Amino acid sequence: MEPKVAVCSRSFSQNKILREELIKQFPNTKFNDAGISLNGDSLVEFLKGMERAVLALEYLTEEVIQQLPELKVVGKYGVGLDKLDLHAMSKSNIKLGWTAGVNSIAVAELTIALALDIVRKVSESQAVVAGGEWTQVKGLQLSSLKVGVVGYGHVGSKVSRLFKAFGSDVVAYDIKGLEQEMENDGVTPSSWNKIVEECDLITVHVPYHKQNHHLISDKVMSSMKPGSYILNTARGGLIDEFSLLQHLESGHIHAAGLDVFEIEPPKNNALVRRSDVVVTSHIGGSSKEAILAMGRAAIAGLSDFTDPLDYL
Repeated sequence: MEPKVAVCSRSFSQNKILREELIKQFPNTKFNDAGISLNGDSLVEFLKGMERAVLALEYLTEEVIQQLPELKVVGKYGVGLDKLDLHAMSKSNIKLGWTAGVNSIAVAELTIALALDIVRKVSESQAVVAGGEWTQVKGLQLSSLKVGVVGYGHVGSKVSRLFKAFGSDVVAYDIKGLEQEMENDGVTPSSWNKIVEECDLITVHVPYHKQNHHLISDKVMSSMKPGSYILNTARGGLIDEFSLLQHLESGHIHAAGLDVFEIEPPKNNALVRRSDVVVTSHIGGSSKEAILAMGRAAIAGLSDFTDPLDYL
């Protein structure tokens, strides 16, 4: 008997190619055709009776897992595992299929797009013109900046090489070391403290977990160079948003580019209304090419899986 599969992801459910490829392998599949955000009770209701599931941004908590005794396999759509309780999954013998880095090119390219925007003031200039004025807004060149890349995994390494192509002085830090990989890319290995204190622009590319909550804290931002830039295309919880707002208001941080927020969508968040903050709606992995790559990895994960704790 064919296993029952549920696709929670809205973008997967809307993709004709992914739907066809999944149904060929798993004919007994239902999709999130209503396009609703599934979490808590709505997620439980959608997954009831399902043996396998494709999850994206849904929170698979211990409480949810306890109400889904039939669920046996999760195929992860997207690269982050921070919304999955891996220990609770393992305890309930729910397997996980996941492929790291499948959207890394898309995220890296968006990072550069945000960097160009805030450094050259592209959006700011566009707003000036749209307001009926024709004033030259002056920014800087990426080639004049010392860029600090925090995290040298699939995304961070690609971001570093792209900044190098623009002529930036690129330094990087990773908790795992990876100095040889950095040097192979022409990137200078550095320390966390040196990056914070010496770089003109800091871009964060690490997974989120409780231990690095607000990695970019008020203390860190206070130690950064006056007039520096911050980019975050990783996870919202990595930056203390209230402190970022204060440092932007004081001018200590010149501008920020944010694709992610601690609470999404960001309601009543003053950062999204500032001219010195360029915001995108968590589109880092949402290129058409990346969506296909993530979807195909999730489909593969429904058949090729392991204990979730193996990914720690």
